[in-house]
Amino acid sequence: MKTTLFDLIWKLKRALEKEGHAPIDLHRFTDDGEYRRKILLNVDSSQFQFSAGIRVIYKDLLKDEALDLTKEIDLQEAEANNPDNFIETGSDRPSVTGARTGSEPKASNRVVQGLLAVVLLVALVFGFKLLQEPEGETAAVQAVVETTVSPAPAVESAILKEKRLFRLHGSNTIGETLAPELLKAFLLSQGAEDIQLRTTAVEVENNLLFRMPGDNFISRIEMQAHGSSTGFKSLDQGVTDLAMASRRIREAENDKLSSRYGDLRSKGTEHIIGMDGLAVIVNPANPVSDLSTAQLAMLFSGSVDNWSAFGGPDLPVKVYARDANSGTWDSFKSMVLKKHDKKLSPKAERIESSIELSDQVSKEKGAIGFIGLPYILRAKALAISDEENAQPIYPTSFTISTEDYPLVRRLYMYEPATVGTGSVIDQFIRFVLSEKGQDVVKEAGFISQNVYKTRPVLSNQLPSAYMQLTKNAERLSLNFRFHSGTIMLDNKAQRDLDRVVKYFEEHPGQSAILVGFSDSIGEPAANQQISRQRAQTVEQALLARGINVQVVEGMGEAVPIASNITGAGRQRNRRVEIWVRSPDSVAGY
Repeated sequence: MKTTLFDLIWKLKRALEKEGHAPIDLHRFTDDGEYRRKILLNVDSSQFQFSAGIRVIYKDLLKDEALDLTKEIDLQEAEANNPDNFIETGSDRPSVTGARTGSEPKASNRVVQGLLAVVLLVALVFGFKLLQEPEGETAAVQAVVETTVSPAPAVESAILKEKRLFRLHGSNTIGETLAPELLKAFLLSQGAEDIQLRTTAVEVENNLLFRMPGDNFISRIEMQAHGSSTGFKSLDQGVTDLAMASRRIREAENDKLSSRYGDLRSKGTEHIIGMDGLAVIVNPANPVSDLSTAQLAMLFSGSVDNWSAFGGPDLPVKVYARDANSGTWDSFKSMVLKKHDKKLSPKAERIESSIELSDQVSKEKGAIGFIGLPYILRAKALAISDEENAQPIYPTSFTISTEDYPLVRRLYMYEPATVGTGSVIDQFIRFVLSEKGQDVVKEAGFISQNVYKTRPVLSNQLPSAYMQLTKNAERLSLNFRFHSGTIMLDNKAQRDLDRVVKYFEEHPGQSAILVGFSDSIGEPAANQQISRQRAQTVEQALLARGINVQVVEGMGEAVPIASNITGAGRQRNRRVEIWVRSPDSVAGY
């Protein structure tokens, strides 16, 4: 039977974490031999059963070399060629080279270990009984112990109480990896100790446990990541404190909740915590490199069921899609299927986990799926164009942060107005929106909102006035956008003003160039005027904050980045770009 090294490693990671191991960094496990050995040699093989596949490649995993995750492994052949490849590990574990370290344990040590085992058994039985009690705001549980196995596990002498601090429900895109990392970083900034992620029998439901110095109890943060819509349903049911979403709250959802939680679309309650590109992924062997959204709609609806229709091999198309509760699915349905009046193929295989979906696509030659940017993993991402003859754009950190990429989305946390200012929940949100919090967003594989500059490669088909205006200038990694049909900055743009001010504080002497754009609805002259008004709105906001604005211009409908057929496309075209020029640069006008 053949499998891939990635499949074996991924299953090992999931199995160890389910058994209580601290979260394993898959990229580091792949590239860092010392990190990999530390994990493998600290697993007690008498307590944890390694899979047959891992056992036959075990010694290879202990080597320094980085792993080739695409490598195919014939398990039967590997086992025949390496019958003694596995090393028993545990209390008398080997050194890195495989030789045993130390001497056999003395009899007295074995007695002590036996006594400790009895104590541990009593503690576990007692703790299990406590866990049978209904869980309320405070629950008695066994104290957390280290997850790496040592020769004689230490046992906490006291049974500590566990207190729930707060709850986050909703988006799987946020809840599976990003939320835990943000919470850990926040807790560390507050001085928390013994931070551990405790998994449950339900794959997307986890708890983060920690202790603050001086506390005689364990604090717990509850996370349930069943999809964006479930976050708003949980708010309605009163069983969560924050809602996570990879789409904006719908008007009907807001109307239902606003009487209890305030307007969840206001700046004080709706928080954009990062950006994500909805990557369309195929098998790495698929030669197709780009598609339009219309072509995507045909593939995902099943109206085109062979890759040869779009220049690919004569191969049936296998469609994978996220589950119906997912904000990822909502975003794709809105940006691709609804736009082209299509419905998802009934043959599509629906998957709740982002990572599992990516894994399936990377294994099957005719597969196609959609996923959040951090979950591309071993699959191949396509460049996407909004219209048939438009320039295809790959999902990169810059094209997503500026929202130029067609399948871009904002990631949200909704903080009810009932949450107290200065409460731990409110402090967590402030941390997430801060520069340090946005660094964590980037480290987790999503797109940070921290501002940076770049010199993009511009097409020679762009208007000459635009090319001249931006000559010798660099573009900042954001666009200012507006509430629909107005010149009022939206919630993200209002927070981005502060980020831009911080950028100019760190880069004194630079000046700003503001270029406004519109959609194509209406007369060109009127569109040029409103695009300039939008640029002037940003100018006034920056001038009020002491920023030197050198040029303000409106280009109207001249440089669309999205289709003007849909409301969402027109909204993306209504924007203000911000470019910067250093004092020693030659102006292009």
